[in-house]
Amino acid sequence: MTTRKAGGRPFAEGRFFRELFQAARLVGVRLIVFSPLDINWEQGTVLGFVYRPGVGWQARYYPVPRIVYDRLFPSRGRWGLYFSQAARMRRAFRVTMMGRGLHGKWQMYRIVRRYEDLRPYLPETRLGSGRNLAIMLSRYDTVFVKPVFGSGGMGIASIRRASGGFTVDRVGHPRLRVNSLAGAVAALGGLNRRYLIQQGLKLNYLRGSTFDIRAIVQKNGEGQWQISGKAVRVGRRGNITSNLHTGGRAYSVTSVLQHSFGEKAEQIEQELDQLAIRVAQVMNKHAGPLCDLGLDMGVDVSGKVWLIEVNSKPGRKVFLQIGDREGRQKVVRTLMEYAKYLGEQRRQGR
Repeated sequence: MTTRKAGGRPFAEGRFFRELFQAARLVGVRLIVFSPLDINWEQGTVLGFVYRPGVGWQARYYPVPRIVYDRLFPSRGRWGLYFSQAARMRRAFRVTMMGRGLHGKWQMYRIVRRYEDLRPYLPETRLGSGRNLAIMLSRYDTVFVKPVFGSGGMGIASIRRASGGFTVDRVGHPRLRVNSLAGAVAALGGLNRRYLIQQGLKLNYLRGSTFDIRAIVQKNGEGQWQISGKAVRVGRRGNITSNLHTGGRAYSVTSVLQHSFGEKAEQIEQELDQLAIRVAQVMNKHAGPLCDLGLDMGVDVSGKVWLIEVNSKPGRKVFLQIGDREGRQKVVRTLMEYAKYLGEQRRQGR
């Protein structure tokens, strides 16, 4: 289920969907791509698209699918329309959703911090306000301000204490020097509960830039969580994020950890894997059903592992950048294997 646009390329994630069709054929799943705005409610059908190699996208009406993978990314003004139609579809046709969107970064933080074993992995995080910004800057040299909702690094800013004031870096904006906390808030364009303030981490460096690790964690064909792939994302020098949308590059996790931590690399990678699976299980329990998560984790200069973000509709561009075609195929195939598992569960009345 996605958003549709006019023209010969009806979907923004066309490459990904074409790969899903290939995996569906291998696994034995019938797949269509559709928009919830194209449902014929009286007939119980929807305008669905299939991809045929050498032919392209073909559309006709199909019965509304009973198992749905959500890849909705509506423009801001159309969120309500799309999600009201998707909710109506779930009720009217008793649809089994493979996953659901998380309710922002604050929901993730509040869920994970309930667990004593996971709390040490979380950077201190507060809701946006001038008072909370003052508290955080009294504790840390650098803090990050992030939109509660958002992806791709957009809207993120860092504030760093400097002599006589603060330095404010915003993605897509020039760096500013301000003399006061009020000046920092003004440079952000205001600060409210739609933002989070997060402890700045002293993450490790590669070629002069900080890096983090993106892990794709998925439910497999037996309904169990697995790590289907992971990669290091290195930010462009001078950038405050490592997102690929803002110029970052991707590298192999094992090679980067060995370069940075030597004999400790294997232990750190095991800890990253264990953290990813544990967080997926916890998030599924409290915010599920989920099937497909992108976890962003960091390793600081001392080798300590941190959980930075959890995304319920992750991108997979990192695997293309590191040339891991097998890893990308595994991620795509696992989605279709889990869809098949859900279909079998439905038929058995579970």
